[in-house]
Amino acid sequence: MVLSSEYEYAVSKTLAEKVQKLQNNTNLSKSDTDFLKMEIETLESLYDNYNYGMNYFRRAQGGRDGLREVHEKL
Repeated sequence: MVLSSEYEYAVSKTLAEKVQKLQNNTNLSKSDTDFLKMEIETLESLYDNYNYGMNYFRRAQGGRDGLREVHEKL
């Protein structure tokens, strides 16, 4: 998987750490396990939503051109 932004890198790194923690700690309490699973679901959603949004933006015709024009005017 190629990560093109710091955001993607940070979310995927944190997600991997949480999954590893869940897999390696068999002596977690039920509430800790549930909370960890909730964190993993949230991180997966953040990662997926970011990619869906960026894919839409990248595919939009002229999406980046408009940003370049605004940036050049500043």
